[in-house]
Amino acid sequence: MAESHTREWERAVSDFLAAPIDTTARRHGRAVVADVLAAAVAGSAAPGVAGVATGASFAEGDATILGTDRRVAPPQAAMTNAAAAIAQEVEEGHNTGGHVGAGIVAGGLAAAEANDVDGETFVDACAKAYEVCVRLERAIFAMKTRMNDAIPWLVRNPHSAWTTVGPAVTSALCLDATNEELRETFRIAANLAVVSMHDPYAEGPTARNFTAGFSAQVGVTAALTAMAGVEGSEAAIEAVYDPFEELLPEGFTSQFETLGEEWAVAEHYVKPYPSCRYTHPPLDALREAIDGRDVDPSAVESITVRTFANATDMAHAAPETLTAGKFSAPYVLATYLCRGGVELDHFTPAALADETVRGVAARVDLRVDDGYEAAFPESWGASVAVELRDGTTLRGAREYPRGDYRDPMPEAAYRERNRRLLAHGLGAGETGDDERVDAALNALDAVAERPVRSTIDALSL
Repeated sequence: MAESHTREWERAVSDFLAAPIDTTARRHGRAVVADVLAAAVAGSAAPGVAGVATGASFAEGDATILGTDRRVAPPQAAMTNAAAAIAQEVEEGHNTGGHVGAGIVAGGLAAAEANDVDGETFVDACAKAYEVCVRLERAIFAMKTRMNDAIPWLVRNPHSAWTTVGPAVTSALCLDATNEELRETFRIAANLAVVSMHDPYAEGPTARNFTAGFSAQVGVTAALTAMAGVEGSEAAIEAVYDPFEELLPEGFTSQFETLGEEWAVAEHYVKPYPSCRYTHPPLDALREAIDGRDVDPSAVESITVRTFANATDMAHAAPETLTAGKFSAPYVLATYLCRGGVELDHFTPAALADETVRGVAARVDLRVDDGYEAAFPESWGASVAVELRDGTTLRGAREYPRGDYRDPMPEAAYRERNRRLLAHGLGAGETGDDERVDAALNALDAVAERPVRSTIDALSL
């Protein structure tokens, strides 16, 4: 294989992937891995995903589909587990780097299990891939508007396009790739993108969740082909990525100069609620406005939300599918006001059809606020004004949602969230008082200290 790197940033990536990481990065990588695994177990029971997880005609292999007793070929396990990881909209993410963790963890998990690696190796591989992908995603974010203006269909699902790199390099690291094989894996994956040709957020399993799954599958396959001797494209590294240099204020190359020094994984967020994070700033602002009051839904005249532009895209008020509900700020806010929380079972067909919730959702108005827009994506803020029919106005505001690295969830609340997710996916009921759920929760706590296969055994039936 060729020895040269076509660009200094590519060399920086290769050097970083070949080097050890520090304990701080490992600690945060461990948190990302545990978060995605809990989300994937919950998602294994989601509509659409569950049918594929248990009934698709896959060849037997060395990789487990979480939440089931099936072992299939690594690319197929990666596809299904990645789809599951995002299905409930409760997996972690990064403010300026998108949802890179789901594909990294789900794709790498399949390779790690097949090669029987230890937990620390897996966690380290995920943390390294996270750093590279966040930097790539920043450039993609800058490019997104230009691309969508040029092409008359949605060109980017943040869970899939360009996130082929994450599962690819994680898999290669877990499969003991040489430095040369790792470089070629990166080159192959960096020249691939799984593209959704339609806005995927209202439909769910086919349009959105499995687009992300296919991306993870492609990433794992990229690693396997590189390790079989296929070389990536040197020309693509130049032709595809050189234009990125002008998209970022400090240039594209500068992003990679900080690898190993600045850890993006330390700034990942977690989700208190199983809905799109764009709905979280308005939801937390609503919580601030209500402040423990018992508000009668019939007393609400209107709810006005001011936030950044991307969040106002979540304005549809009458969702008809699980995924559409999770991407509807009016529905999420109305659910919280009417039910006092937002949980997994609030997105069932019966819950979505609730006339009281739908009535409140119809009175929610989302508006772009210049201040919140200017602060985005470093800060995701919102304010809410709840107008009551008696003339009272309740107000609340948030600079960023709960679960952000600047406002982390309390440990007890986070563990309880994970318990509910695991109970949901493992069929133990929402109370989670099953010994299997306790074992799964303990496995997440020790994900870096025990073999990957041992962790997977605890997360499967």
